[in-house]
Amino acid sequence: MTDRPQTQLTTRLDRLADVLDIAEGVVDAATERRAAAVIDNASHRLRHGTNVTVVALAGATGSGKSTLFNQIVGEEIAPTGVMRPTTSEARAAVFGPETAESLLDWLGIRHRHGVDGGRLDGLVLIDLPDHDSVEVTHRMQVDRFVELVDTLIWVLDPQKYADQVLHERYIAALSHHGDVMVFLLHQIDLIPVEQRAELRDDAIKLLAADGLDDSTLVETSAVNGEGVAELEALLVQRIETRRTALDRIDADLQRIAAELDSLRLPAIAGPSVRQRQRLIAGLAEAAGAPGVADVVGEAYRHRAGLRTGWPFTRWIGKLRRNPLGNLAGTDAVGRPTAAPIDEARLDLALKTAADDAAGDLPPAWLRKIRLAAGLRRGELTEAMSSGVTAVVGLETSNAKWWGFAAFVQRLFAFIAIAGALWILGLWALEWLRVPTDTVTPEYRGWPVPTLLLIGGVVVGLVLSWVVGLVAAVGSRRRARRVRGQIEHQLESAADDLVLDSVRHELERIARLGADLDMVAGMS
Repeated sequence: MTDRPQTQLTTRLDRLADVLDIAEGVVDAATERRAAAVIDNASHRLRHGTNVTVVALAGATGSGKSTLFNQIVGEEIAPTGVMRPTTSEARAAVFGPETAESLLDWLGIRHRHGVDGGRLDGLVLIDLPDHDSVEVTHRMQVDRFVELVDTLIWVLDPQKYADQVLHERYIAALSHHGDVMVFLLHQIDLIPVEQRAELRDDAIKLLAADGLDDSTLVETSAVNGEGVAELEALLVQRIETRRTALDRIDADLQRIAAELDSLRLPAIAGPSVRQRQRLIAGLAEAAGAPGVADVVGEAYRHRAGLRTGWPFTRWIGKLRRNPLGNLAGTDAVGRPTAAPIDEARLDLALKTAADDAAGDLPPAWLRKIRLAAGLRRGELTEAMSSGVTAVVGLETSNAKWWGFAAFVQRLFAFIAIAGALWILGLWALEWLRVPTDTVTPEYRGWPVPTLLLIGGVVVGLVLSWVVGLVAAVGSRRRARRVRGQIEHQLESAADDLVLDSVRHELERIARLGADLDMVAGMS
């Protein structure tokens, strides 16, 4: 036999592991444990190869399975009884020279017996404790082996074949395993021949009700050997194909895929352009962009006043602290260091982005999208902080028109000072009784020194008012620009550190349908 079927099963097991990873926290704990057990059991079974076929005889107390076990083996290996359980621990008969020590170690079987197999070479036949035993440990053994062996042979007592516990706990639960289960109507010698057809039909109806429409049912008797040859022929067929272990794993995968089928979800479009802009705006809020923009604008006006204000009162502005020095994340002189992040606003922005992207996904999946949105939170806060400080650092530059305005202010200040000095000189001359009429020119009846002083002061004050208005407009424009630049700085952070993770998680969720098809062997 080629390795292709085994390779395909390995791929399906890997895909099941992917499904569990994607659906972590969504699948209920019991189903998750069963799926993990399928992966674990199948992986171990495949490592032991398919050269040996493991078959277990299971049945109720008094069903005669131990007697049948001994008859197939050809030796009295298993103790037999009628009224009470006699098999307290699983026993295995290993047919032929093929070694199965590591496999039996994994199965946890201590009692092992080598048998000259003949036609049954390559068979490991296990006699299980009774599934209805009053001993809890017996039932636990049965439950464990039911999940591990390649083929289950249910030995049905003609008086107990309709047992509700047997059908609900085991047979119905293994409805996907019809190809790896065989049912025996044992001790058929106790049933009158004319009643056997009705008994068989009733048993088949019960199995069909459990979801087994094409089950294999053999009538056997350990007393007269009826049906034993047919049973051995079935065993030989399974041994020769060497597919029984693979068929069992295939059935396990089909069953767990059916249990996980509710994970299939419609495709989600993912974050839209509008939702992306909403996230960027939220990140900007969390980074304090509105406050930073206002402070940068105020600092612009402050610097403009220091450069272009009236020279005689400009010193008053120097008494005020640079507004950037009051901004968190800068030093005393306004040099940017590290901008703080409002964690509550950041939480809200990430939650909103996840909820927008998730659409109508159920709450359990929504929680996973929220986790994905915050997966790289540490990197995000660092990028937000550095983005803000970078913008603040760039916005400490002066406007080009400040130099011209400062020159004009100095010019008129010089004119005012010249007029004041001229008037002071004239006053000194008058105090010295020196005539000043010849050194005091006039313009339209006004002394020129007076015109220089008043004109320089008035023009300087008016110019200060005008440049103040211009600086106020520039302050608002700079604040808007800072807000836009911060949002621009945060675009790549929003894409790379939030939305990419959200999209990746949504793509994984959307892939679940195809993954489950692969697990079930449908693709």
